[in-house]
Amino acid sequence: MKPEYKPLKELNDKTQKYKTKVKVIHKSTPQQSPNKTRYQRLLLKDDEGFTMKGALFDTDIEKYAEALERNGEYELSNATITAVPPQYASKPNEYSMIINARTEINPLSIDPTVLGPHYQSIATVPRDPFNTELVDILGVLLYVSGTKPIRRPHGGEDLVREMFLIDHSYDRPFTVSLWNELLRTQAELLDSWEESYHVVGILALTGRSYKGFTLSTTMSSVIVPNPEGVKANALRAWAADHHALLAEHRTKLIGIHSSSETASITTVQQINQRKASNTWQEERFNLKVTLPTASVENLRLYLGCSKCGRRTNATVNTTFKCPFCNVQDAQSLPRPIFKVDAVDDSGSMALTLFAREVEFLMGLSSIEMWKLKENGNEDVFAEKMHELRQKNVALQIGPTLALTTSKVLNWTVRSIAFE
Repeated sequence: MKPEYKPLKELNDKTQKYKTKVKVIHKSTPQQSPNKTRYQRLLLKDDEGFTMKGALFDTDIEKYAEALERNGEYELSNATITAVPPQYASKPNEYSMIINARTEINPLSIDPTVLGPHYQSIATVPRDPFNTELVDILGVLLYVSGTKPIRRPHGGEDLVREMFLIDHSYDRPFTVSLWNELLRTQAELLDSWEESYHVVGILALTGRSYKGFTLSTTMSSVIVPNPEGVKANALRAWAADHHALLAEHRTKLIGIHSSSETASITTVQQINQRKASNTWQEERFNLKVTLPTASVENLRLYLGCSKCGRRTNATVNTTFKCPFCNVQDAQSLPRPIFKVDAVDDSGSMALTLFAREVEFLMGLSSIEMWKLKENGNEDVFAEKMHELRQKNVALQIGPTLALTTSKVLNWTVRSIAFE
């Protein structure tokens, strides 16, 4: 008889005896809390697509090291379900599954081929920031950036450090962004690699549209400092035969990163003359411009998904499942788009500005703009546009995601300020 599995969405801290079928989507490296408790995080997913956080603590981490593998499917019975404290919850009424001695684990058709590294060449990585499949890659390390703090929209900050890799399949460096805990735990290792063309493996990466398209670390990500196997050995041989090319790319990367910290100004004409073939995703250019075409007619407001930004018909500030990025608890938020010409003495270029930049220029939040529109107070926008046309603006621009995905050169604003 086929077992009766309880879906994850029906489990809570009142649930007693049950069986559920899950796949381990993420399995983090063990960590230690401020009070010295060791823990390991899991993310579980059932056949209906619902997810639940999970955790192991202290000695259970080693006991269950091989009992629960990332990508493995399992029947789990009677694990303890606890409510996630509000300060750590990513959605209302969230629950977590604690794996311990009372948990019964039954492996379900684990295919050994889905476990362990599955290294892809850089050229074959899907250039889709909403692709949910995790990626393992091999690469020759060209350069490691310094650590940068990134402010979160609603307070707090994340730490990021970028690794630039290359292999035989791709003609320019590819960015891997290391975030938070992995960055902290591997800082000494990363510093030791700064001067070498080291072949490294990085497991369980996900696509992300940070500074163009990058692969970013997840809670399951692991750095493999000395990868083994045919692919790794072949890449080492390729690196040894292409030392001059690697040195050339490394020199350009160092130049890009050092110049991004200075205030050298580029003209609009120089930007218009650039091509996809001579521009890298990491490059940034500073402009001093005016916005003489700023007008209400070029400002558009719509409701979009809080994750991917795609348009939705959901009511403002409501929760819904996004059909584009498949986020179960996306929010419907106001999003502005503003099309304007940036002009200096050398020429003009068309730019499309989005939420953060539009909010800065208008001095209004997206929700404030939405309320003005809904209440028919759009005269405020006309006043703001008049003020904008009189101001000098400092922009830093860089290539959009299309350079990596399609080798098409379009520009996006990375930072903006008034002169």
